[in-house]
Amino acid sequence: MTAVGGASDERRGDGHIAVTVNPGCARAMSARLGTWLAILLVCQACQDRARPHESKVVPKAMTSHPSLQRVGAFDLASSDAGAVLIIAEQAQLQMTLLDLAGRVQKTETLYTAEATRAPGASPGQESFEIEEVVAATLDTRLAVAWIERDRLSTRALGLSGSLSNRSDTRIISMPDVQQPIALPRGNLALGSTDGHFVALTRGESTPCAEQAQRDCVGYSFFRFDSGEPHRSGPPLAVPEPCAENALNFAVSGARWYYGVCSRGSGSPVTTVFTIQNEPSYYARADRVLEGCAPTGAVVVKDDLIVAGDCAGTRRAVRVRGGDRAPEEVRMDRSEAVCESGKPLIVQRGLSGLELPLNGRQDRLEAFLPARFSLPRARAVWTGQTLLVAGVIDSKVTLKGYRCDSTLLREVALE
Repeated sequence: MTAVGGASDERRGDGHIAVTVNPGCARAMSARLGTWLAILLVCQACQDRARPHESKVVPKAMTSHPSLQRVGAFDLASSDAGAVLIIAEQAQLQMTLLDLAGRVQKTETLYTAEATRAPGASPGQESFEIEEVVAATLDTRLAVAWIERDRLSTRALGLSGSLSNRSDTRIISMPDVQQPIALPRGNLALGSTDGHFVALTRGESTPCAEQAQRDCVGYSFFRFDSGEPHRSGPPLAVPEPCAENALNFAVSGARWYYGVCSRGSGSPVTTVFTIQNEPSYYARADRVLEGCAPTGAVVVKDDLIVAGDCAGTRRAVRVRGGDRAPEEVRMDRSEAVCESGKPLIVQRGLSGLELPLNGRQDRLEAFLPARFSLPRARAVWTGQTLLVAGVIDSKVTLKGYRCDSTLLREVALE
């Protein structure tokens, strides 16, 4: 308690300030106008101090220290124990295991690229680079795929193994990739089905399916776990793939969704393929988000929601099974709230986005309200914490958010 000109303030436990004027000072107020003015000034000062101030303490985010060579050379995937952050640091892939609250459990090296040297270059001047990284988990296993470029070729590689025991991990080679690739992402996608990891990867030039099409690039599915990969599913021939985020792939139960963006018609358009094997087989293709640059896709129940940037406006389309046509989903003014202790990404009103986060969920970055996102973000919900990783000043920064009553608040991760 501090006395100021006959008044005092006492800070209560709720963070507010209780102001008290002593009786002697009160009698003086009735005696002289000058005393009135003095007390009014004192009381005004007390009121100014009594106004609650917002905390200027910013929760501490986790930042990787080495600089990132390519802004697509990292990924974030949820796991049963929390999440896995994969970062390409120079010629190495580093894995950081996070718990459900987003705290670091351990970091280790997954892979070191084979050094190559251009003719005439001195020792130490390696020419390889890791361009893009994607990761996925299945039970207690991890799969990672990446694009690696050296002076001779650009190729897709992968690995899979136990999250806790790296002794059974082996590197898997997939076919070479045609340059130029989509940047910073859009050449690789990972999913899982029937207990196996499945990768969808960009390949090399291929004949187009129609005579009017040109500059087609092949995309193929590969199933891999611990052995050599083998093709799984139909190949695709995509005319003039989009320069960024050209590829999406998701599996929901017996239903496969995969989408490719093409500029073959002059402006970007995403074609989403839906294949279902059970209880009855069907396949269909839908052209969506014409004129929009794709930004991501997420499974909601059994449907796929595909998002895009349409001349600065965020739009989305819900792709459903059977003979139901895709439907527009409004998400240009979405918000994140908490209901029953769980986040809900929502846009109120007719046809608005509704994305509840209950069990763990990956690939949320395209659907986050702007205040939760980071540049080049990847986002997952662990079941307890929304983790958002992004690139700031060539470093990967990880932020965490958890529900506090009805608000989703940032929390310290270190």
